[in-house]
Amino acid sequence: MSKTEILAYSDDSGQSAALLVDDNTGIRGRTDQIVKIDNNFIPVEQKTGKTPANPHDSHRMQLLAYIHLVSKTTQTEPEYGILRYGGEAVFTIPWVDTARADLALSLQEIPRLMVEGGAERNHEREGKCRNCSRRSKCPQSLV
Repeated sequence: MSKTEILAYSDDSGQSAALLVDDNTGIRGRTDQIVKIDNNFIPVEQKTGKTPANPHDSHRMQLLAYIHLVSKTTQTEPEYGILRYGGEAVFTIPWVDTARADLALSLQEIPRLMVEGGAERNHEREGKCRNCSRRSKCPQSLV
C-alpha cells in the first residue's frame, strides 16, 4: 500500500495560520506544517542550523506538544510527528505511551519551576544563548 502525502497546512504559505489550542492543558502553538498521510494528520517541525546526530530534547518536546494539539484539533491520533533539520535529516518521533507520559511530566514541571524557580540552561552553545530572547534576564547566559 503506498502512502499518499498531502500538504494540509504550511506556516510559510504567507497566510497567518490559526493557533492550535488545548484549553485543558494550556498548550498552544503553530507547527511549521501539517501533512496528511493515509488519512492521518502529521505535524512537521522544521529546524535550521547545525544538524544534530539525534533530535534535541527540547525539539522533541515541542513536537510532542504539536502532536498533542493536532490530535485534539482533528480528533484523530497521529502515530508520529516529523522533525526536519535542514534539508537532509528527518527524524520520526512516535506518539506512544512513553511520549505522552514525557509530555505530561513536562506540563507538570513547568508551573512548578515558574513558581519555585530552578530552571537551568541545558546546553553549552554560545550561539544559542546569543540568539535567545530571554538572554538579558538569564543568570546562566554564556555570552
